[in-house]
Parts: sequence; structure tokens; C-alpha cells
Amino acid sequence: MAFLFLLAGSGTQTRADEGNPGDFIHTRTYIGVEGTSVSVDNTGIFNGLNYSIVYNPTYEVDLLPALAQNFGFGVLLGHREEAWAVEVSFWQSNHNATFGPGVVVDNPSGGSVTFNQQFQDVAVYNSINVDFKRYFITESQIQPFVNLGVCFPWIVVNNAAANANYDVTSLTLAGLGLDLGAGVEYYLSPTLSFFGGAYRRWASFDEFKGFSLEYNQVDQNGPSPTDATGGFDFAVGTSLGFE
Repeated sequence: MAFLFLLAGSGTQTRADEGNPGDFIHTRTYIGVEGTSVSVDNTGIFNGLNYSIVYNPTYEVDLLPALAQNFGFGVLLGHREEAWAVEVSFWQSNHNATFGPGVVVDNPSGGSVTFNQQFQDVAVYNSINVDFKRYFITESQIQPFVNLGVCFPWIVVNNAAANANYDVTSLTLAGLGLDLGAGVEYYLSPTLSFFGGAYRRWASFDEFKGFSLEYNQVDQNGPSPTDATGGFDFAVGTSLGFE
């Protein structure tokens, strides 16, 4: 009798491991490309009026601009098992960066510089994303999904850092974020798919690199003393899979 129970348990486990035999996709490793739309909230650190002043290891002033929404591109690598997938992607997009009109105050000296007009340049938004996805209606070729993940964004702003000698260089801001999204994927075949999704991102940018060769803590000043930001992003793309 005990032997029969063991056989029954073994058979149940095997069927569970096999998943739903009617699933359109069982196991799939895939690569893909995507077009993106990236926006950054202008109510936090990137409101166009915040700035950072650092005295060590060298004096410099860093402008934290507002970033306009723009389109970009991405590449991805993922693996799916039944209804679950893990995906690593890289996004990049160029954005108009604006600062001012505003005032930059050097607190120890009490001096200030007023920007009566907007300072404008270009910023490059980069992000490495690690997402976990859950698919639904897996028997169909059209499958909705939700995803949760983390992102490692960094933004390079041209000509946004100045030192005591009035030299100017680019400013790199680095952070850590959380992704939450939903979308749908259409499988033309188990090999080829097309997808689209909307994502909400929250990120904290608390490190910078300007004239210093190493990342330092942002000493933020201005009307919104927070390093947190967010934004709604969208992506559409295609993937090529290998079972």
C-alpha cells in the first residue's frame, strides 16, 4: 500500500513539473530589441532648479536639470519556464536637459549665481533592468503579463559640472530603482513574438561623478531636497526565442 502511495505521489509531482500541456510556450530562451519611451518626473530631484555643491575632494557645482520625455532603444536577454520568465535588458535614450531660471547659492561664502534664462544641453539616460514576469492565458498565442523588477539607472548630463577654475565637464548621476509593469505578448510562433508594455519606475539618484574620478554623495540644494524620482515608461519590441 505504501508503495502505491509513493507511485501516486511521484506521478503527481511529474505532472506538476510538466506544467499545463496545453501551454503555447513551455521553455524558451530569447533575445530581443525594443523601442522605448522614457519620462522622468519633474517634481523631485529633476525639477530643473536643484543643484549640488561639493567641497571635497575638490570644489564643484553640479546642476540637476529637468529632463524632457524622449524615445530610445533597448536590447534584452531572457529565459522563460512555463508561465514565469526572468529578463535582463539595457535601455538608452537622449533627453533635452534644462536648468533654471534659478539661483545657485554657495552656502559657506554666501555668494550666488543667478540664471535668468534656461541653461540647456543634452542628457543620456541609461538603465540596466532585471525583471521577473508572470504570464496569463498561457494556452493562447496572445498572453498578458505583469512584471516586477529592479533597475540600475545612470544619467550623463553634458556640461553640467563646473569647478572653481570655471572648467566645465559632464555630470554622471547614478541610482537604484524599482520597476512595476504590465503588458501583452503575441507569439506568432514559439520562436517569434511581439510585445508591448507600460511601466512605472521609482528611482533614487544619490551618487554623482563630475570632476572627481570616483562617485560621491550628492549634496542636494534647491526647492525639492529629495533624491527620489519616478516616471512612466513604455516599450514595444520583438523577440527571437530558442526552445
